[in-house]
Amino acid sequence: MAKKLLDPGFLAGKRSKSFKDVLSGSDESKGFLDFRISSIRGMPALWFSEDEFLYLAKPFEFALVGKFPLKRLALDSIRRFFFNLKLAGDFSVTLLDQANVLIKLSNDLDYARVFAHRSYFVFGCFMKVIKWSPVLDLSEESPIVPV
Repeated sequence: MAKKLLDPGFLAGKRSKSFKDVLSGSDESKGFLDFRISSIRGMPALWFSEDEFLYLAKPFEFALVGKFPLKRLALDSIRRFFFNLKLAGDFSVTLLDQANVLIKLSNDLDYARVFAHRSYFVFGCFMKVIKWSPVLDLSEESPIVPV
């Protein structure tokens, strides 16, 4: 139980290198050295290429957002709820803001299973599940639904 509830690097997408990678000297870390630094309305800004943008979003490909419109439970209770779902892989639940949590799953099977439900009652509190995307605006309704 502790392995799934504690989050040592899982959210950051950290994975240890394989034995083959260590011996071959391959380095999967991509260095972005061509940042374009600018300013917008006097505030510093950093420009990313679309490839860099997609690379940074890759660890969140199986991420969902749980929206609690009325009342949100303690984070430990929400984690316990997902642990009780007996998901096949690891998961992480972190707070986005007062009413929303990020649910990061590790495989497409769990992702499809949780997203297909669309909503849950988490220990008596209603939670709506929506798909995470890099351009998600939590103040607007998401048009993406499971098929």
